[in-house]
Amino acid sequence: MDIPHVYLNGHIVPLAEAAISPLDIGLLRGYAVFDLLRTVGGRPFLLTEHLKRLRASADELNLKVPVDDATIAQAIERLLELNQHAEATVRLLLTGGVSPDGRTASDGDPTFLILTHELQDLAPNVYEDSVGLMLVEHARELPQAKSTNYLTMLKRMPDAKETGNMSILYHKDGRISEAASASFYIVKDEVILAPSAGVLYGTVGPRILALAEKSGHRVIRGQITLDDALAADEAFITSTTRGVVPIVRLSQNTIGTGRPGPVTRKLIGLFKQLLQEAYCAAQDQCSKRSRSASIALSETALDPP
Repeated sequence: MDIPHVYLNGHIVPLAEAAISPLDIGLLRGYAVFDLLRTVGGRPFLLTEHLKRLRASADELNLKVPVDDATIAQAIERLLELNQHAEATVRLLLTGGVSPDGRTASDGDPTFLILTHELQDLAPNVYEDSVGLMLVEHARELPQAKSTNYLTMLKRMPDAKETGNMSILYHKDGRISEAASASFYIVKDEVILAPSAGVLYGTVGPRILALAEKSGHRVIRGQITLDDALAADEAFITSTTRGVVPIVRLSQNTIGTGRPGPVTRKLIGLFKQLLQEAYCAAQDQCSKRSRSASIALSETALDPP
């Protein structure tokens, strides 16, 4: 991973010079949160939403982001200039800082890191072929926080890949929560159902649900059981880097017809349109009509999924 410069604790430095203390509680105890966003047209996409979620995650762990949003935006802009990606992902990482005893976080001196790397798009056929998730019984600790705790995903992902699945879907006590690194939704009778408890609120997901509602689909936020998921007509995930991805299999169980359904295909198209509007805005090439559509969408109240 070739990343010439990173932002670390108020300074932009060459990667080779960036150093984090071995006494950092994020390393010793995994006490850290992060957020991940992507660029479109070389500019951060949904930056406001990602920074809001980062601060919410920090609050869950009693951490404090040490700089304001404007400073973070300036640091990201500078890193993108220096690192020269075609399109990038931007990772913001906040830890509890250097621990005085190996058991507790620093008192008001966190570690804050920003790094960028090249955006890796999914192969186009993923949006048309049979993509599956492996069912795993698990509930994330403090699910409202985007923490760095990915133990279950890292342990079970080889099993998922070996059985032909793209990723993992968590369920507990008969209830579906979320995929390992994405939000999960089902469609029944053209109604979109979104889990609302025990999940990390997404950034792309709320935009997709807003687009779905504007296009005439009903969205219900609430509990989704494992039986609901297995009986769904369609299923899909949303994530920052992947957008909308159809899911047609849960472990060995086929969803619907076993092919991406019409609602999911429609949402994939709507998300592509959203990206195109963001791209032309970044390049200052939007038509007045596209700009108006983008402004209207940005002003839409976006509730958590």
